Amino acid sequence: MSTTDTSAVSSDALRRQKEAIEISGWGERFHFVQPHNLSFWLYLALTAIGAFQAWAYYAPGAGFYAGGLAIAAVLCGLGGLAWFAWFRHIDRWERQPGLLIAAALLWGAIPATFAFAMTVNTAMLGIYSKLFGQEWSASWAAGATAPFTEEAAKLCGFILLMSLAPRLIRTANDGLIVGAFIGLGFAVFEDFLYAANSAAATFGTDPVGNASQTAIGRIAASFVSHPLFSALVCAGALYLIGTAAQPRRIGRGLAFIVAGMLLHFTWDDATGLGFGNPFVMIAVMFASVVIGFTILRIAFRKAAPREHQFVRDILAPEVEAGTLTDAEVDGVLDRKARKEFQKSAPNRQARRARKHLRRAILDLAHDIADAKGNDTEAVHHSRAEVERLRARDGISRQV
Repeated sequence: MSTTDTSAVSSDALRRQKEAIEISGWGERFHFVQPHNLSFWLYLALTAIGAFQAWAYYAPGAGFYAGGLAIAAVLCGLGGLAWFAWFRHIDRWERQPGLLIAAALLWGAIPATFAFAMTVNTAMLGIYSKLFGQEWSASWAAGATAPFTEEAAKLCGFILLMSLAPRLIRTANDGLIVGAFIGLGFAVFEDFLYAANSAAATFGTDPVGNASQTAIGRIAASFVSHPLFSALVCAGALYLIGTAAQPRRIGRGLAFIVAGMLLHFTWDDATGLGFGNPFVMIAVMFASVVIGFTILRIAFRKAAPREHQFVRDILAPEVEAGTLTDAEVDGVLDRKARKEFQKSAPNRQARRARKHLRRAILDLAHDIADAKGNDTEAVHHSRAEVERLRARDGISRQV
C-alpha cells in the first residue's frame, strides 16, 4: 500500500490543496431533495406542470399512432444516449454527480420543453403571423422566437440547479457541461415532438415511416443544436454571476450568451438567411456549424486554466512527496507537454503506459478531493496504481 511521506510536504502545498478542494467543490455530493430550499419546490412544481402539458398533448393521439410514437421514442432515445456518452467523456475534470446530470436532463426534457417553450412559442408564432403575414413568418418567425424563449427556458433550469448545487456548479467548465446536458434533454424531446407530429402527417397513412424519417433527420442535425447553444449560454451566465471559484467576467459572459443565441438564430432561420436558395441555405448552416464549434472550443479553452489550477493544487503535496513529477502532472493538463511526454517514451509499450498513467493521475486527484485530502483506501489504491504503471513500463520519476 502506497503512502505519501508527509514530512517531505510543505505547509504551503497542504494549504493549496485544502483551499483548492474547498473552493472548487471537487468531491462534493449532490442531494436533490432539499425541503428547506425553495428552488427544490419550484423545480418540482414546474416539472409537474410540464409533465401535465406533455400528457395533454400526446394522450389524444397516442392510440392512433402508437407505432409511430414508439419508433420515434426508440430512435430519439438512442441518439440521445450516444450524445450522453460523449458528454460524460468530455466531463473529465471533476465529473458531475449522476443525480445532478439526471436533474439537468429532466429539466431540459419536461419543464423547459413543455411548461415553457412549447406554450410560449405557439403564442409568439401566432402573433408574428398576424402582424407580418405567413410568408415572413415562414422565413423568420422561428429565429425571432426560439433563441429567446427556449434559451431562457433552459437557463431558468440552470439557475435553479445552481441554487440546488452551489458547491458543484462553480466554474465556467461546470456551466458548459451542465448546460450541455440541459440542452440534450431539450433536444431529445424536441426531436421526439417533431417525429411524433409527423406520424400524423398525410392523414396518418404511414405513421412509422414518417416518424422514422423525421427522427433520423433531426438526429443527423443534432450535432449542432440545443446542447451547443445552452452550453454557451449557461457558461456565459455563470461568468456574469460569478462564484467563489470563478471570478466574474461580465464582457466574456455576455459574449457567450449572445453567441449561443445568435447560433440558435442562424440555425433556425437558415432558410431566410439563404433567401430561399437551397445552396446558400446549406452554406449558412455549414458556416453556423464551423463558427459554433470554434466558439465552443474557445469557451472550453477559457474555462480550462481554472480547472488546471485546481488539479495542480490538489496534487501539490503528491509532487513534493515524490509520488508524482511536475512533468507527469503537466502531461495531464497541457497538450504540448502531453505530446512531449508521449514522444519521450522509449517504445510503444511505454507510450501506452503513459496514456494510462495520465488517467491514473487524474483519478488520484479525484480520490484526494473525495477524501478531502485525507489518506483513504481509495487514495492509497490510486497511488499504488501510479506506481504500478510507472514500474511496469520503466517510467522514471525524473522524466
